[in-house]
Amino acid sequence: MVSGRLAQVASRLWAAAVAAVAGPSHGLRVCVLFFLTVPQIYLLPEGSRDVALTTIATIVITPVVFLRAGTRRFSRLFYLLVALLAVRVLALLWSPEPRAGAQSIVLLAQFIVTLVLIREALRQGNDLPRLLERVYWPWVAAEALLVVVFRLLPGVEHTFHDFLGGLFTGQNAITTLVPKGPNNVIDTAKAGGVFLNANVAAMFLGVNGLAALAMSSITGSRLVRRIGIAALLAVPFTGSKSATVLALALPAAAMLIFRMKHSPPRLLRRPVLLVSMGLATVTLIIVGGLVFGFLGTLGEAFIGRTAIWGFGASAFVEHPLLGLGYGGWEAGFATYAAEQGIYRDDFPPHNLLLSVWSKTGLLGLGVTVAFFVVLTGQVMRALSQRSSLDTKFAAFSAMALGWVLIQGLGENTDIFGEIHLLPMVALLITYLGQHAGEGNRYHGRHTRRRGHQAPTVPPVGDVHRQPGPRDAAIPSPVRWPGSDPGDARG
Repeated sequence: MVSGRLAQVASRLWAAAVAAVAGPSHGLRVCVLFFLTVPQIYLLPEGSRDVALTTIATIVITPVVFLRAGTRRFSRLFYLLVALLAVRVLALLWSPEPRAGAQSIVLLAQFIVTLVLIREALRQGNDLPRLLERVYWPWVAAEALLVVVFRLLPGVEHTFHDFLGGLFTGQNAITTLVPKGPNNVIDTAKAGGVFLNANVAAMFLGVNGLAALAMSSITGSRLVRRIGIAALLAVPFTGSKSATVLALALPAAAMLIFRMKHSPPRLLRRPVLLVSMGLATVTLIIVGGLVFGFLGTLGEAFIGRTAIWGFGASAFVEHPLLGLGYGGWEAGFATYAAEQGIYRDDFPPHNLLLSVWSKTGLLGLGVTVAFFVVLTGQVMRALSQRSSLDTKFAAFSAMALGWVLIQGLGENTDIFGEIHLLPMVALLITYLGQHAGEGNRYHGRHTRRRGHQAPTVPPVGDVHRQPGPRDAAIPSPVRWPGSDPGDARG
């Protein structure tokens, strides 16, 4: 009987996979990618490449996505990403270890395909925020719970990684899990859930916490809002110092942006309250630093970064135009670490922009900076909308994307964060770029905020303005999109 049930489950999963690839719904394809994005699932054995199922699924659906996109016009961000992809491929020509560029190139291509897929899904009218309530946010809640449990019970975390870690992080990655790195989750002061790096786990929870608050502002979902708050509260349990500061500052900044835009007189009447809140936050951080050594460890982490960045500065003087190419940083840093007495000779750049320059030179760095400049302009336009619903969504989305950049300046991440964050960053960028400023229509054809439903039937006086046998005049709010004024479908 058990084997029969397993066979039924397998057949259903296979049918869903076939439908996701060949079916007409881009919304289903988006759901598949989001469903796989937290566990990832790495099935290849040790000694081969660590390739996640999300990457394989994206490769399979790429032809369908671009064929159905046709010749539709793309955004400037899309063309900048394509240009960056071309530069990364070009950098293989001067790289001492070209194979080291495979992951960087493949993940950027995956990000581009995901952006296009989400755009096309929205064009089909899919209500993605509602769909994600079932296939994605429960995974975020599970990751937050795992981080808390693993921080409180380190032995459980060790057992998890011993038996299941390779499935969620890759067999090759799990074999290198040794307690020599300060951010490695084997350290009892760190926890990462399904992640091997605590700082990356903290980024995932923080970005998704802010994204959940953004999405709940347009769907009215209490469940998603609570998951977002839980994710933010779980950030300190990772042991990441910088992320803990961001978990306090960025949600407060998002709420301040929203309040200042829609309640300026009230805020101006209460400047003392704002100043007091700011002083209370600073005091909390200082007290935490005194009691737990928070500021000391934060300072040590920054000093460690500057020692690493020193190699980048010297390398830039020697190779400013082309950078070091893929594998060049690793080859040069070993000698630098021996000279400077750094305890590890394999530290990566720990800075997004420095990493981009070292691999692709000034051209790649310029395109990356242009991407963030255009994205910032897109965010500012979204924040300029009058609707309070648009502003709240834009404010929390802006802070989520800002987290990716801010923490990326001190971590080894990409412009989209990392593979677990890739689809959510693509979703936020797509919503901000395509739909902010169009009112509730951009949040999905059937999305409504609870308690704010507009009446579907207009007053009689608005339909029959004058007596007589003439046809009723249908006001625009109840016409179907694209309908003729005389078309009175019900």
